[in-house]
Amino acid sequence: MASPTDQTPTAAATPTPEAQVEPPPVDDPGTPTVDPSERLDAPARYEHLLLRAALPIRPRYADLVYEGNNKHFRGDADAAGLFRSGDETAVDWRRFAAGVGGLVVLRDSLFSQQDHPVAQRPRALMISPSWVTVAVAETLASRPLTAPRTAPLDDDAAWAGTNIDAYFGSFPVSERLFGDATRPLVGADASARIQIENARVSMQMLAAAAQAMIAAAPRGAEAVAQVGAEWIAASDRSYFGVELRRDKIIPIFVENPNEHELRDEGKGLGVWGRELAPEALAITRRVVYGRRLLDGPLAVERYDLRFETEHQRAIALLEELVPRGSSGHQLWLWVNGGTDGHGKGDPAVPYIADFQAKISAANVEVSRVVLLSKPSVRPWGADGKQILEVETDRYAQLGIPLSVQLRTEQLRSLIAD
Repeated sequence: MASPTDQTPTAAATPTPEAQVEPPPVDDPGTPTVDPSERLDAPARYEHLLLRAALPIRPRYADLVYEGNNKHFRGDADAAGLFRSGDETAVDWRRFAAGVGGLVVLRDSLFSQQDHPVAQRPRALMISPSWVTVAVAETLASRPLTAPRTAPLDDDAAWAGTNIDAYFGSFPVSERLFGDATRPLVGADASARIQIENARVSMQMLAAAAQAMIAAAPRGAEAVAQVGAEWIAASDRSYFGVELRRDKIIPIFVENPNEHELRDEGKGLGVWGRELAPEALAITRRVVYGRRLLDGPLAVERYDLRFETEHQRAIALLEELVPRGSSGHQLWLWVNGGTDGHGKGDPAVPYIADFQAKISAANVEVSRVVLLSKPSVRPWGADGKQILEVETDRYAQLGIPLSVQLRTEQLRSLIAD
């Protein structure tokens, strides 16, 4: 007979179809005040540039969009590999965002978001979109959903276990989270205790979202997707604040992941090694992305414009999310001319005009679409000023933003020459 801690967790009690699902909690931190001395005004010539966000927070362009890096904003880890708390990290994200025209943030999977699930106490951990897809797929197949493990933080016996699949129930597993959450607190040193508790808090947050989707299952797959989407959107608002999410924050999803991202990083709507019904993927994409667009702008990546199949995939997504005549926030589309997914490759510039023509001919509200070509331009070295000026003109003629590998002070130096 298996011990209690090794048994497969039981599914949550099945609610009646009429049961009301509690809305996800939102802890709105508000919008910080920015000192006017921190706000810079970019010359009109450069107003389509995207810069790199950086700490410490200094004067920055109030009329430019920036791209943020999750690791950078967590700061340096201590000797045990721990970062400052999620609340402290979030304060800097909000302070920076409040003083700029917009801020792109990667927020698309368990370990590709602002909170680190183990190395810091999370503020508002987001479930991966793949969790929603799995819940939708299981509901479509009339299979009962099983919630991940959760228990009081100090109950080592309840958190123990050796079966990772049983630990995560119906949902995608995380070996890192499993390894830390199952370690006993008893006998652990101070740093290990923090990691264990962080992992267990993360599991509690994930389990709450999973339980909400389980409660919605009797109402069908569409209801499950809507609940999952609400929990993702609520995590955005809790982390950044309702106003900043609406006006400044541009979260980015990897809608079209490569093999490494899907297999090793858990990005995208699917799960590596697990076949999910195409209908489940389609429902999740439409509902989760559409819900996120209600709160503010959204970015999705990545589409290689060398290939007609990529054109078709991107346009199908645009037609679904921002159809002609619709109103609302903008959808940013990351495009390229061939990339390894890690910053190396060729820009989409040679293919932009043709792709723009296809978008205009499709059932798409063009005013809601922003194309961003990657990889970023690097105006470095002795020719940095010349590179910047040439590319500034090129991208302005195409009518698209120019992502540059420059921080505020570096751009100020270049354009002051």
